[in-house]
Amino acid sequence: MNIYIYGTIAFKNQIHKILDHGNIRFKIEDGIIEEVISLKLLKELIKDDPHQIFLIEQKKIIDEDFVKKYFKFLLPKDGIEKKYLDQYGIGDISTRTYDDLIIYIEKRIDAEIKKPKASEIETIDDMFEAFEFDEDTEIDSKEKESNYG
Repeated sequence: MNIYIYGTIAFKNQIHKILDHGNIRFKIEDGIIEEVISLKLLKELIKDDPHQIFLIEQKKIIDEDFVKKYFKFLLPKDGIEKKYLDQYGIGDISTRTYDDLIIYIEKRIDAEIKKPKASEIETIDDMFEAFEFDEDTEIDSKEKESNYG
């Protein structure tokens, strides 16, 4: 899984600090963290693989509304349309704290690591093995309590 950062220099620097603080660089294994410098490149990356993590500064996302439709000079020249992001399934995630951002990224990375690739599943048994529960899951621990308690 890769992480792409698009925004102002201050935004990119802040994101790098957050990623370092959360040790995200070590958790992405084969992935990279890359700063995207142009709108064209960002659109190509989104089109090629929208399942990656895209951290886009809120100021760079253009939302269609009445004022911006008629006063185009208010729009950032290097902004990306919200419709384009929605088209590729990139949700608008707003985080209130940096810890929320770290948690969001960790969950995305964990989901990608645990998700088996289609080429790895050859039989139904392989599918069941890929989605087996750990011994310490809540469901298993509740069953143990009801059996022994």
